[in-house]
Amino acid sequence: MNFMGKICNSIRFSNRRGICTFLLVGAWAANAYADPDYRLFRYDEDYRYLAEPGADQDSWDSIKYVPLGGATWYASFGGEARERYEGYSASNFGVPRGGPDYYLLHRVLVHADIHAGEHARLFFQLGSHLTTGRDFSAPPYRDRLDIQQAFFDFRLPADRSDVLDSTVRIGRQEMAFGAQRVVAVRDAPNVRRTFDGIRVIEKFHGGQLDLFVTKPVLLEDGIFDDHPSNAQQFWGGYLTIPGSIIPYSNTDLYYLGLHNDAIRLGSASGEEHRHSVGMRVYGKVGAWDWDWEWLGQAGTLGTQRIRAWGGSTEMGYSTVVLGSKVRGGIKFTATSGDHDLHDHTAGTYNPLFPKLAYFNQAGLLGGSNIIDIQPSITTSIAHNIQVTTAVDVVWRNSINDAIYTASGTPIPNTAGRSGKLSSIQTLVDVTWRASRHISVNGGFVYVNVAPILRALDGHNVIFTYLSGSYIF
Repeated sequence: MNFMGKICNSIRFSNRRGICTFLLVGAWAANAYADPDYRLFRYDEDYRYLAEPGADQDSWDSIKYVPLGGATWYASFGGEARERYEGYSASNFGVPRGGPDYYLLHRVLVHADIHAGEHARLFFQLGSHLTTGRDFSAPPYRDRLDIQQAFFDFRLPADRSDVLDSTVRIGRQEMAFGAQRVVAVRDAPNVRRTFDGIRVIEKFHGGQLDLFVTKPVLLEDGIFDDHPSNAQQFWGGYLTIPGSIIPYSNTDLYYLGLHNDAIRLGSASGEEHRHSVGMRVYGKVGAWDWDWEWLGQAGTLGTQRIRAWGGSTEMGYSTVVLGSKVRGGIKFTATSGDHDLHDHTAGTYNPLFPKLAYFNQAGLLGGSNIIDIQPSITTSIAHNIQVTTAVDVVWRNSINDAIYTASGTPIPNTAGRSGKLSSIQTLVDVTWRASRHISVNGGFVYVNVAPILRALDGHNVIFTYLSGSYIF
């Protein structure tokens, strides 16, 4: 408790009492860690094992499997409450005129998962996302009450021995693929990303194929006023297969299509038709692990043709030091920028729907026109505390293109300025899994800005954060 008290005392926020009470009570109430873990996507959880007599062990198990008249007719209920503090010594590097910014984010999610036999299902989730300390007028921070997810699943009988499951999903749904570099759920900010549309999921031995046609959901501040975008369409296919040309690896292959009625990126603007084709290779053998991804982009943006690319490689080595598991890692990321503003080619990479925390939880920079090297060390203390330290060195790929924020907006007056280095970012991140239900995450990021941002009156930034969640 003394440790948690020190954390609370360090928070520079006038209304810190709520989050500190939440964390301290949660720590006091934590019970022993128990399986199964809750999933990132709550619709992936399966509680049919609770139909067996004596299987229930958790205090919430009574609502996890509620029979509705048959073994395959049942309901399951759950939810999450999260409090998150964030503080910037200078928002957006202080450009233009960005001052200190400290605020609290509140998120409550509740869901019902209704199974009507083996072949039909309804998943429904409500979300309330509020803020204290800042009046957010833009997503993804504030959304007072709305439908987070609502979809029907129709499970089709498998007609081949190699197919384990085929599902057609229709409605509002969360999606993420692979390492979440191009399609991510965006969990750290308040409101998770959703799409309206249809998705076909086919699972086979060792792999999965997803085909989808969707529209991103636009967030509004009010009550039940979110709606699908009329200006964007997103479609594609994502295939995960066992095996690779590289031993001990698996492979993902994907095509992603994006249409925007109007967008500005680099030197190009107008209607966008972008096609992304990519491959991911990842695996683990012994103490080594790796995750490599490459993609190319083509299409048209306004009157210009798109020729862009992106890639990321990450490798790690794990060992035991003084009884603790330690992983040393190195990650390299590069994406294209627009090198020639007059060649009628749009060379700026579009990161599509990535994490807003593209490099770290400060989320100050986006994924366009960058070269990034990030060495890191992650130490697992006992089985439920993980500490990560890392350094990000971030450059622009092209000085003719801008520095981009996490939302994809170019920082004014950075395109064409000399100097590729944009910032050096040092972070410490601590995650504590207090129990199956309770988790705490906190840390800080120190951002040392480069001369290109100092010339625009930019400042070094200290970003601090602390979140506590209870999930059931």
